[in-house]
Amino acid sequence: MKLKFTIAGILFFGMAYAQHGANQVYNNQNNPYNYKNAGLFQNAEKVNYTEDGINFRIAILNNVKPDSYVVTLGLNEEGLSVKDCNAKINKRLDGFKNALKKTGIREEEIFVDFISQTKIYDYKSTSTSNQVNITQEDKGFEIKKNIIVKLKDVSLFDKLIDMASEYEIYNIIKVDYKKADTEKIYDEMLAEANEVLKSRSKIYDKYGKRDFESEPQLLINFYSIQPGKQYKNFTAFESSDAVYNDYYNSNKVLVRKEQRKNKTFYYDGIDPDSFDKIMNSDSPAVGIQYVMEFSISYKTKKKPKEETKKLYHIITPNGDVRTLDLKN
Repeated sequence: MKLKFTIAGILFFGMAYAQHGANQVYNNQNNPYNYKNAGLFQNAEKVNYTEDGINFRIAILNNVKPDSYVVTLGLNEEGLSVKDCNAKINKRLDGFKNALKKTGIREEEIFVDFISQTKIYDYKSTSTSNQVNITQEDKGFEIKKNIIVKLKDVSLFDKLIDMASEYEIYNIIKVDYKKADTEKIYDEMLAEANEVLKSRSKIYDKYGKRDFESEPQLLINFYSIQPGKQYKNFTAFESSDAVYNDYYNSNKVLVRKEQRKNKTFYYDGIDPDSFDKIMNSDSPAVGIQYVMEFSISYKTKKKPKEETKKLYHIITPNGDVRTLDLKN
């Protein structure tokens, strides 16, 4: 048997959409918040001035530092009985909760969420001279719970992870960013949108201003995007490609073992190019992104229709044409 290997240098750059991102970044296969592809104001004119009226579309992006963080951690425990299983997982949870309280985290800032209770099965095999029998057997139970912790200070995050590991809690499921005063953020972004509107209204200086109706049509769309949904990952490495040719139809096969390649994760917020104003754009901190889409339309006043005067004529027996007086 002869083996022939063809070696070629190949650059691999695998790109996938994937906080504090936590383990949820592994599940983000698409970033639905690519603003250019979201269909919101997509391909829409910033100013549309026609004989029917004028429409202004304004998009504002605001990068906001959160007030607090909600961290979700997961743990599981196996046992021969539900009682044994529950006792062991609660012992770990109670120990972790007591450690959290020593850092200043209050009881009301901690919540334990029961996730599931399932039976565990395994396989047992027996063999004879010409047969292998495999049967499934009951091996006990598994209980899963999540513990949800509110952090007001992000600097405690590393300490929380260290404490969790002491109780064999390793699964950091996700981190949610929280902001309390969203009405204030709304008002600030609306003020910025109005400033942009004032600037856009200078179009009247060049093209003239028509007589518009007094009440415009206004549409405001306001929402936020969590950072955990905006992480991407890639795997970059160089390797060789091995091509196997079997000249003699042998039963031997080539087994190729791949080395582990690390994924790189990074935060990639909304593309700012589509926005008219970006607030707090110089901050390097990962935070909540708020979006305001502002659309206002003014309709041109319609001129009242002039009343058409109708005249009626008759022809007399003598052939004269006279105009009828219908006022009386």
